[in-house]
Amino acid sequence: MPDDGNLQRARTGSATGLIERYEAIAAVSRQMLAAARADDWTEVARLEACCRELIAELKQLARSQRLSVAEQRRRIELLRGILADDAEIRLRAEPWLRQLERLLAARAPRRAPRG
Repeated sequence: MPDDGNLQRARTGSATGLIERYEAIAAVSRQMLAAARADDWTEVARLEACCRELIAELKQLARSQRLSVAEQRRRIELLRGILADDAEIRLRAEPWLRQLERLLAARAPRRAPRG
């Protein structure tokens, strides 16, 4: 199971700033990618839920805190990494999703053609 250290630090308050939340989200994103590479979709889903919680916390903090110019640069760097992780996770999930679509289509009742 991946290390949840960044997530735990963010929740316990030792990561109180916005940039620390971005760092925690990026760490969980990397863990999600590792789980996807291992075809552990249950773990991907668990980590996705952790990400949603961190994002909600980040939104709350963003109402009262601002990032410095250096933190803005770091934020952009982190977001690029998160987006790259997300893109690879989606690529890895697509074959599974296509298989699921085929299974569902095979079970769906056939409709008469319109015309």
